[in-house]
Amino acid sequence: MRWCMAGDSAAAESVPGFRRSILCHTRRTARQALVVVTLCAAVLASAQECPRPSSNGPSTPSKARGLEGVLVFHNGIRQWFELKLDQPQCGKKSVQLVRVEGDWTPLETLRSCRVRSKGTIDYSPTGYYSLDMYQDVEQIEPVGDCVRRPPFPSFSSARPDPAIRQYRVEMSLDYRPGDHPIVFQIESGGKELEPWQAYASYDLTGGFVLYGSCGKGFVVDKVFGTPQADPSHFDEPDSPDDMAAFDPESAAASGQKELHLGYTCIRTP
Repeated sequence: MRWCMAGDSAAAESVPGFRRSILCHTRRTARQALVVVTLCAAVLASAQECPRPSSNGPSTPSKARGLEGVLVFHNGIRQWFELKLDQPQCGKKSVQLVRVEGDWTPLETLRSCRVRSKGTIDYSPTGYYSLDMYQDVEQIEPVGDCVRRPPFPSFSSARPDPAIRQYRVEMSLDYRPGDHPIVFQIESGGKELEPWQAYASYDLTGGFVLYGSCGKGFVVDKVFGTPQADPSHFDEPDSPDDMAAFDPESAAASGQKELHLGYTCIRTP
């Protein structure tokens, strides 16, 4: 049996018999241990690049790392950003981009561009996310030619006309696959009210329940719409905590994917 590797033979020539065998075996064992340590370090380093799932608690996010791909904005019922990766990462061809802290302007202005983003990657914790893996973007920059887009307009300060006492909110939903934003129409006394964001807002939960709310100073009065979507009240009608509630998922499951939903709003005393 040969104990020495090729590089050990010359150094072992001067060591007689049994001692030479021990010396060569010791050196070989040390080299094997070094290889094992190196491989373990490589595996751990690779593991840090991707999130680690857990069977008894939250997953462990990756270290902050860079990703490259095309930034796509999905203007659907739930609006979100997708990074279509140049190369699959962590077993995914796409990840959702979010901003846990800070505004979304950096993503809004770079939509449709090739970008390089940096941040931690983790598994999506709730149904509010559209993909099962996301990156919390700390930094983002264009890669190559990019025509920056204007940021989305803000309606945070928009308020209903103080002369309006009641109005009607109608929502048209296309619940088929693809990006289909909700189309709002707000009317009072035969007059269309704009912008609609001053008079209505909505939220699609992780369980795909759709809630509609009135503008500041108004409460939900009546709820109506496609019967398969089960129009209802979230709380007592005309109460401050009430919202219009709909179940578009059940409607779609029954074959009804074009939905016409709505509610009326009255000004609080």
